Amino acid sequence: MARPSSFDREDALANARNLFWRKGFHATSLKDIEAALSLKPGSIYAAFGSKKELFSEALNYYARSVEGEFQSFMAQSGSPLSGLIDYVRSITQGGMNKMPSNACMVFKTALELANDDSDLKDLAAEKLAGMAKLFAGAFEQARIAGEIAPDVDPHRAALKLQTSITGLRGMIESGLPSGDVQNLIDDIIAEMERLRVAH
Repeated sequence: MARPSSFDREDALANARNLFWRKGFHATSLKDIEAALSLKPGSIYAAFGSKKELFSEALNYYARSVEGEFQSFMAQSGSPLSGLIDYVRSITQGGMNKMPSNACMVFKTALELANDDSDLKDLAAEKLAGMAKLFAGAFEQARIAGEIAPDVDPHRAALKLQTSITGLRGMIESGLPSGDVQNLIDDIIAEMERLRVAH
């Protein structure tokens, strides 16, 4: 079945990302996908193959968006450590326009599929590792620039920051009051500031 002439793959992926982000892989039905993408089943299969393939593309689309947003913060910041701090501060500002969930889609996928024997679980793990690598790269740049001490392990610092951000997003998702959310953000930033070398 031919796709509608108005079909826009980018829009379809954004809609699929939002749907899967909100509902997860298993709870999303074909009817849900039809409604979100405004496509008939034949058109969905022609464009994306299976539900699993669509989910994989949507997860990759999400990860690219997160990476692009992070790189934008780093490019606009005066220094690597300041860029990381600005990124943490941005967590309560929405980001990626009309987020369907405060929690990270990749981490939600990793939790949902933790007991599945699925390459989607492997994909989620790969994307989590990719984000940690981005953070580690920023910490390494901060070390090279003399912002943080030479003995700071970028990989370890990155995993700690990723864990803090993931936990923070989960707490926001659970309905934590905004004052407590801000306190947590302030604590994460204060811990990062303690890495800064005084000049």
